[in-house]
Amino acid sequence: MSLPTQNELSMHQDPITLSPSRHNRWYERVLLNSVIGHLLALASITLGAQFISYQSWVQNDNQVITLGLLALCYVISIYLGKNIAKFAGGKAISHMLGTSLVAVALVITVVLLLRLEYARSSLVIGVCILLTTQMLSVAITQRFKKLKVAFVPTEHIEALLPRNAKNMEYRVLKEPDLGGSRFDGIVVDMDAELEPDWIRFISHCNISGIPVFNARKVTESLDGKVNLSTLQSTDLANLQPQPVYLAAKRAFDILVTLAVAPLLLPVCIIVAILIRLDSPGSTIFIQQRIGKGNCVFSMYKFRSMRPLEDANAAPQFADKDAHRITRLGAFIRKFRIDELPQFFNVLKGDMSLIGPRPEQPGFVEKFEEEVPYYSYRHIVRPGITGWAQVNQGYATDTESTREKVENDFYYIKHLSPSLDFLIIIRTIRTIATGFGAM
Repeated sequence: MSLPTQNELSMHQDPITLSPSRHNRWYERVLLNSVIGHLLALASITLGAQFISYQSWVQNDNQVITLGLLALCYVISIYLGKNIAKFAGGKAISHMLGTSLVAVALVITVVLLLRLEYARSSLVIGVCILLTTQMLSVAITQRFKKLKVAFVPTEHIEALLPRNAKNMEYRVLKEPDLGGSRFDGIVVDMDAELEPDWIRFISHCNISGIPVFNARKVTESLDGKVNLSTLQSTDLANLQPQPVYLAAKRAFDILVTLAVAPLLLPVCIIVAILIRLDSPGSTIFIQQRIGKGNCVFSMYKFRSMRPLEDANAAPQFADKDAHRITRLGAFIRKFRIDELPQFFNVLKGDMSLIGPRPEQPGFVEKFEEEVPYYSYRHIVRPGITGWAQVNQGYATDTESTREKVENDFYYIKHLSPSLDFLIIIRTIRTIATGFGAM
């Protein structure tokens, strides 16, 4: 009996984002049923808003419209939340609240554009109940719907164990037996040689309805990184972004840049004046970086450091130059204000709003020798923000650069509107907290 092939198991390679399957007893199915949960949440939001506000059933058209708006807010927030939940860290409470606020903002925008009449008090109360139900939903998911999987022991299984298993419990089996425990799936290193007993065990689990997952995909989904140690040349086919989405992404970059330009220009003028007053030197710092297709371009930033005495000095990691950061520079770097001139790079086509951060040519030459497949990160336009930035911050050595590349590969492999939306939410949090600033 042979191990099921990759094609046979393809339907079970991404479901690690779905609800656990081990809760198959009737009361578990009722209590943890997502449809029942959504209906109860929707009823709580609409009826709660109505009766808390008016202590009665709907009395006029404004109240009916308001309940419809609240239902629409909930449906949009669930749709957005479901799409980002499949990515690493996408189920965090802050991200779920972010999707709810975006949904509310979209609905209110529609209301203002169409000049709809609505009941303000019940809308506000309903939004508060919506945010509360979202927090409760995440708390219940983290408490009762945490995935529980069993790893089949192989020679290199230790390297494939997830480094970030907050949303999953796992156990490495010692023998081909589940020991009476209920698991949501069996995790197998598909590239390893397995003994006949383990092959029979895996096949029987799969036949009995227990999903069999690819260990590399499980670790990648939980860590939000593509492990370079296990990356194979055949995997590079998955690092080819869809041309249609890249074209749509470029159009989105241009539209957003033009839309925010009237807001950014006054801020940029004020920052430029403050930089000139704070320390001598130019306002804009121009540096050569490597972009899409390994092409060199000039990247613009607000100067946050004192100028180098030697203009031809070799490039250094950010922490090596930390002593040169000015007082104002520390502030604008913490809240990423120094990156604002890069919107001009986006408009020119050198960069995108979201993508891998561009590196200096000297660093690129060094990393191509030390980090496997490094140059493949240049298959897309570099970005002002990106998956690596919101997860890791600045890279300060070759090892942290390797981790950054693993994050970049994950982004390129899963490039989609949903992942870009998640990065935008996390970027807002990054700016607010100053995470990863140097």
